[in-house]
Amino acid sequence: MRPNHNSLFCLLCAALAMLTGCVAPRSAVSTPAAGCQSRTAGLATAGFGGSVSEDDAFWETDSGKQIKLGDLNGRVRVISMFYATCQGVCVITRQDMQEIEASLSPAARERVGFVLVTLDPTRDTAQALRAYRSAEGLSPARWTLLRGDNAATGKLAALLGIVSGRDDSGRFVHSSELVVVDESGRIIYRHSGLRADLHDIASEVGSATLLKPNF
Repeated sequence: MRPNHNSLFCLLCAALAMLTGCVAPRSAVSTPAAGCQSRTAGLATAGFGGSVSEDDAFWETDSGKQIKLGDLNGRVRVISMFYATCQGVCVITRQDMQEIEASLSPAARERVGFVLVTLDPTRDTAQALRAYRSAEGLSPARWTLLRGDNAATGKLAALLGIVSGRDDSGRFVHSSELVVVDESGRIIYRHSGLRADLHDIASEVGSATLLKPNF
């Protein structure tokens, strides 16, 4: 008998949730993409080589401004998805991004932006994202926090190669990606896995700032 892949995926989701301790109750979220990150290699499968600038969806910043991802062109960007109430590996993702930021030369840092997009737009209102920015000390000059509707959130997750799922108890898990896009929004590097090689990613980011943008 051939295995049921949906059942296997749900079992994997449940195992990851127990290992990470990152569980979102069914009543607290509105979409399957709202689970706490489980940074495991092999779940992310798609999206490399695409362009985030081709997304026509509007996103709300933590200041309440409506933008498109293409409006952020002009800088190399490091992008990931998270949610503000996660106390597990989402914290590691954000800390990794901050370490990459700190490791860049002053010249490179001026040409790099960091983007966090919530997977839980229902709870992560603009006000909640503002509070998160303040609590984590994320510079408005370099960090952009975004929320979108469920359709836009799911589409971006697919483009970035983030896979999410929900087990039978309503717990959510998803893969984690650190994605680098060039100044025109094209995906040029993506890290999948439990631990990022921050030196390698920082080198990729620094090298990208030296390239002529391809608009």
